[in-house]
Amino acid sequence: MWKDDYLLGVDHIDEQHRSLFSKTEELITLVEDGVEKNKPAIIEIIVFLKGYALSHFRSEQEYQESIKYEDMANHLTEHKAFIKTVLKHEQILLASDFEEENVKSFTETLASWLVNHVAGSDQLIVGKKALN
Repeated sequence: MWKDDYLLGVDHIDEQHRSLFSKTEELITLVEDGVEKNKPAIIEIIVFLKGYALSHFRSEQEYQESIKYEDMANHLTEHKAFIKTVLKHEQILLASDFEEENVKSFTETLASWLVNHVAGSDQLIVGKKALN
């Protein structure tokens, strides 16, 4: 999933993005290998990703403030919308005891959003053209 084209040139943000991609790839692999047999590891990664994403968003927003990024309000709106999506999926996952169909739906949503956001909106922060 990760491509060096996604690099922003801001080391700490690039490292966070790589970590998010790596954990998301790990989650995809576990889901493909079987939700039921990998449930504890899947839950662990989902919990990690939720916390790490929130931490990453704060870091990214602090960077945007430091460079006085003009479109910060829209970027923050994207982050908030994604957090709502994650919380909605979390409720569904918990209510269904991490039913395979729901885990797959969450994983697809996560992977799609991550790629589109990093290749799109995040590129604009540093004045690059969106890749998508």
